[in-house]
Amino acid sequence: MEIRLAKYEDIEQICLLYNEFFAYNAKMDPVYCKAGKETGEYPKSVVDSPGSDLIIAVENNEILGFIHIKEGKTPPYDALMQNHYAQIIDFIVTEAHRKKGIGTKLMEAAKLWANKRKLDYIELFVLQGAKSEHRFYEQSGFTTVMQTMRCML
Repeated sequence: MEIRLAKYEDIEQICLLYNEFFAYNAKMDPVYCKAGKETGEYPKSVVDSPGSDLIIAVENNEILGFIHIKEGKTPPYDALMQNHYAQIIDFIVTEAHRKKGIGTKLMEAAKLWANKRKLDYIELFVLQGAKSEHRFYEQSGFTTVMQTMRCML
């Protein structure tokens, strides 16, 4: 298996994974997420962005999973410590290839990506009901530092 940055020729397969990702999230939390169809414009914009990448896992010309990671900065408020960090925007391993260490390899690549840029930390958002994902992230060294709360109106 190869872990590498996505290129334009990978976009079609990445769109299929995004569609699987959207459907999974919609099933997990139908109040806030919906199944959608990725056209390719979004992943192309990531490939073109200097502060953002799609890191993919490929085997036999098939993309098994990806992480979309990008650089971020803390807002310039006096009350906040200023940090330059990485944010995982999207992360999926196809259902057929889960529990085989692919997610761990992608996460290691994301950490290397952030380390090469001398970033302070990596953060991500995860749905509350995604228990196996929470366990994976905790095993990867993540801790909860904040919770998002909503009040339906």
